[in-house]
Amino acid sequence: MNTQTKKLWISWLLYIVLFTVVMLGANWWKTRDALSGNLSELSGELMDGTTYTIAAFSGQPVLFHFWATWCPICDLGMGTIESISHDYQVISIASWSEGEVQVKAYMLEKQLTFPVTLDNSGELAQRFGLKGVPTSFILDPGGEIRFVETGYSTELGLRLRLWLSTL
Repeated sequence: MNTQTKKLWISWLLYIVLFTVVMLGANWWKTRDALSGNLSELSGELMDGTTYTIAAFSGQPVLFHFWATWCPICDLGMGTIESISHDYQVISIASWSEGEVQVKAYMLEKQLTFPVTLDNSGELAQRFGLKGVPTSFILDPGGEIRFVETGYSTELGLRLRLWLSTL
């Protein structure tokens, strides 16, 4: 390998390291106030009137996903959340949205079937320390928050985090 090729490889490696550090730092900054700890005692009511408890999902990772009907980034990721809901436990929270009628219409229009909790006032989102949506909390099988991701997440990225939370 000649000197010029080595310099090129070193510069690319430095760019990759710098990019990774910047992305990790940005994610830390966005989620620094997010709730941490164990959520196994958390419970709530779904839009269909049924209740859930995180403890009932014991032994399985859970994707706890905050979103809003008016959010274009949330809209981009809804197919991902729907797909994941077929393989993992998903509780989605429609925060700062327009109300039950609008959320139901949105779900119907997008052909989404995952469970939804309404949080029109954003109170639950504030308790979780959210700065915006979409935000995903990935809980391990014991209910412990393992990962927090704000912004768009790929299906592969969420599935990888769900899998890692079981290790």
